Amino acid sequence: MNKKAMEKYLPILETERLIIRPIQLDDAAYFFAMDSQPEVHTFLKNEPVQSIEEIKKVIIYIQQQYEQYGIGRLGVVEKSSNQWIGWTGFKYMDELENGRIGFLDLGYRFRTASWGKGYATEAALACMHYYREQLNHFDVHAITHIQNKGSRNVLEKSGFQVTEQFHLDIWNIPCYWYDLVHDTL
Repeated sequence: MNKKAMEKYLPILETERLIIRPIQLDDAAYFFAMDSQPEVHTFLKNEPVQSIEEIKKVIIYIQQQYEQYGIGRLGVVEKSSNQWIGWTGFKYMDELENGRIGFLDLGYRFRTASWGKGYATEAALACMHYYREQLNHFDVHAITHIQNKGSRNVLEKSGFQVTEQFHLDIWNIPCYWYDLVHDTL
């Protein structure tokens, strides 16, 4: 999918400090720099990305979500530095997850230098605002490792609440399942 087609169908969101836009293959080096950091994978499956080719496959998958569902993870650029600092947004879950299928998963991942600055919350709130305006015909949920306090804080500030604990088989980790319970806007 070319840049012009992506921009036609996907949002470009803007906050006070961030630009949130479709991910392109040109972002592969930035994406790799973030996803190859071991700390980024502490609460995932502890397997940092090893090659830029792996990231290119991830980007192609994200772009397939754009084409199939009109949504997908979005790149996050810090306005003040014009640097790509991570991703956020929705993934359409078309495979069974915790007994459910056919919903949006809100997610985010940021490079370690961007942690603790409120970017994840700012980006998640922008995505949830977009969800309420354009995507509320989908159910939305979120998942996080039970020990990931930072991610849990972001989700709770974004209107989510833990509704159950389950085991995420694909990564072999204990997780909390979040449902959207209130409007934060």
